[in-house]
Amino acid sequence: MSATVRPMTHDDVVAASQAQVSAFDDLDRRRHETPMPTPTDAIWERIRLRHHHLIDTDPGGSWVAEIDGNVIGCALALKRETYWGLSLLVVDPTVQSSGAGRKLLDASLTYGEGCDRWIILSSSDERAIRLYATSGFELYPQVYGTGKPDPKALPALRNRVRDGSVDDTALADDVDRIVRGAPRGPDHVRMATDMPLFIADDVDGKGYAYIRQDGEVYCLGATNEATATALLWRCFAYAHEADRPVGVIDMNAEQQWAISMAFQARLKVQPAGPVFWRGTTPPKAFLPSGAYL
Repeated sequence: MSATVRPMTHDDVVAASQAQVSAFDDLDRRRHETPMPTPTDAIWERIRLRHHHLIDTDPGGSWVAEIDGNVIGCALALKRETYWGLSLLVVDPTVQSSGAGRKLLDASLTYGEGCDRWIILSSSDERAIRLYATSGFELYPQVYGTGKPDPKALPALRNRVRDGSVDDTALADDVDRIVRGAPRGPDHVRMATDMPLFIADDVDGKGYAYIRQDGEVYCLGATNEATATALLWRCFAYAHEADRPVGVIDMNAEQQWAISMAFQARLKVQPAGPVFWRGTTPPKAFLPSGAYL
């Protein structure tokens, strides 16, 4: 059956979130990887919060696919000034040959009219990779690192990095204008409300880093690699202090400083899904957010 697409509303979030979880669970199983555990209420809330946030900030980039009136997939794209990013594209695994993915992507791309920088973080699904690679984007391979940081590798940090708050989002936007060419605006407010934030702001450079409570480095931006390094070490120290693994999810060849740190901390470094860019190359002192690019 052929899928149709239409703008997404808040009423679609529950069904779209279910399609998201089903799609990634199916990918794990096809890759013979351990599927994620059944989402807790807190994880469902986090997933749905992302959907609601982007419907509010970017209604023109929020789409669902339907078959016979049932939501079977969604796409969430954001636009910040002239920077476009695909936050999410998922289709329920039972109907992934319906053409819904292409239709959702095409609808999302129309939202990027006038943009000069474009980014897509892809899963390792070969169908997704083909879809993005045949849509005018350049592919950059990536790796990710996970594990408990080796405490012997953690440096004695100077007082370059401090705890941040929502009050620091203007500084973070200033960094983003330099690093990726556009601020995040409401996305910084969302992230700073939801998770720990670290800030560097001195004569040697400025930058920010977010880390989730579970240890995933959610995103990082800095005006130079030395500042980015200090921020990522602080994230590693945060995970060590909490006695939990750290995750650095999206690192490509332009971010050798981060890859080197992952090895120094004795993390397990493995292939990850690629990142796609159009109009520019990947920033160096930068680790993107999976949700907010």
